[in-house]
Amino acid sequence: MDCNIIKDKLLDYIDGNLSREEATDIEDHLIHCTKCSEEYDELITTIEYIRSKSNRINTSKELSISTKNFTKKTARTFTRTGLIAVVLSLMLVATVFASEIFDFIKWWKRHSEKQTSAWEELIENGVGQKLDISVTDKNIRVTAEGVIADDLNTIILLKIEDLEGNVRFVPARDTDNHAPLTVAGNIKKPYEEISFPLSANYSPLYVEDENTVKLMIYTYPMDKNKGEIEIYLDELMSFINESEESIVKVSGNWNMTIPAKKLESKIYLVDEEIDLKGNELTIERITIAPTATRIHYKLQVYNEENRRFIDDVTFLIKDGRKTYARSELSRGGAMEYRSFGAVRREFDIQSLYLKEPKDIDLIVNTCRYTSRGRKKYSIDWNNLPQVIEYGNSKITVEDIKYNEDSTEIIIREDDSKDRQYISSNIYLKIKDVVKEIHDGHEYTYRDEYLFYGNPIEYEIRNSKGKVKDGENTSWTDDMHVFAFRQKITLSIEDFRRRGLSVDDFKEYLIPDELHIEGQEYIEFPNIRRNIKLRQP
Repeated sequence: MDCNIIKDKLLDYIDGNLSREEATDIEDHLIHCTKCSEEYDELITTIEYIRSKSNRINTSKELSISTKNFTKKTARTFTRTGLIAVVLSLMLVATVFASEIFDFIKWWKRHSEKQTSAWEELIENGVGQKLDISVTDKNIRVTAEGVIADDLNTIILLKIEDLEGNVRFVPARDTDNHAPLTVAGNIKKPYEEISFPLSANYSPLYVEDENTVKLMIYTYPMDKNKGEIEIYLDELMSFINESEESIVKVSGNWNMTIPAKKLESKIYLVDEEIDLKGNELTIERITIAPTATRIHYKLQVYNEENRRFIDDVTFLIKDGRKTYARSELSRGGAMEYRSFGAVRREFDIQSLYLKEPKDIDLIVNTCRYTSRGRKKYSIDWNNLPQVIEYGNSKITVEDIKYNEDSTEIIIREDDSKDRQYISSNIYLKIKDVVKEIHDGHEYTYRDEYLFYGNPIEYEIRNSKGKVKDGENTSWTDDMHVFAFRQKITLSIEDFRRRGLSVDDFKEYLIPDELHIEGQEYIEFPNIRRNIKLRQP
């Protein structure tokens, strides 16, 4: 499966809504694709985080948060900052204390300002189109205020106003495979299998008025230079709530069609080679468009000499005295993944469209990689803690907690002062007999299922090793999670979700072995290349 398809299906996979065949395809992909596996782990961690906060929720009912409550995205990337926003917004849909609402609004306002500022700079300089197209239903007015379309993205700004009260409304989170906000018209399909309309990725933006939210919608480029974009919106819900009883959902018809013109982008051929300690990185070309400056690059993923897989590379651009980081408007380009050989990827930086530079300094900012090496350990579960050695690291299996429904294993990472890695890839492996019937014949085979550890104690650090407050600091590419403890959870719920036999669960309550397959690192190369921008 393509990574884009995998990311579209991850939430359904977590919620157990896929066929056995689809679930197997996703599990196979997650084993070999580090980036999708990281996204899966982050989603699981997010869900557990929300559940762990249930003791702070002022309600007589048990908090039950289903993964169906997440808005499914067709976006090509899902950043950690986005995950924090999902966590906080989901917490606010339940009953939360007023202080938590106040903290969230401060966070929301700070993060909205960057996107709003980037949008307004372009519109004020005549890039894109100002609009004033409104639809009113159920005393809620939705106005399309503008659109910016280019060869990389199509971005639409909506304003949603409660005309009767002081409720901030956003599209309701989709349930039962119904997406309340979709787009169609002259939009390219990301892949042929998908059908119109497309589920839209969006970001709610803070507005001072308590009855208003602005909505930045991100979708794919237009399929022609001039055309129309259809917006379909049929259900809204209140974004911030003081109690579960105060949640408001409104069904209506806020569909509209808006005109749009695709702006010309400038493409510069580069072909600049950079050595990342044995992994070859080639900057192939740079596209400067209104919504982003896109770096198109090729990367040799694996290096045999140092036995490492590069997972991700990020960039900065310097033009004069100003440094440009990851784009505030674009939601990222294509990301190709494989374990060996070369991949082609794209990285979006803040737009240089208005600057028209003749040359730029391109900086390789971060390089995340995973060391190669798989090892399994026999654990004496009756005599914990137990120290195991992996490479030059000493990792401690501290405790195991189990009952009839679940097993939890607590693992402490190497705590020596000279530790270099940021996290170990630790997991349990379950082998199960699978029976399937095809054409009237029963087939039996053994399949493997991996259950990874998730950080439960960690610090968020920057490139200088300083600890940062992830919720009160704007996330940058050099920030990373430095894990101290992990937890592996094996539960009946996991078995049901993955299609395993619940009857066999007790057999796995005490695992036979623990596996470690590589450790994750982050480097800060600060490699700079001056690029002359010449069009072909």
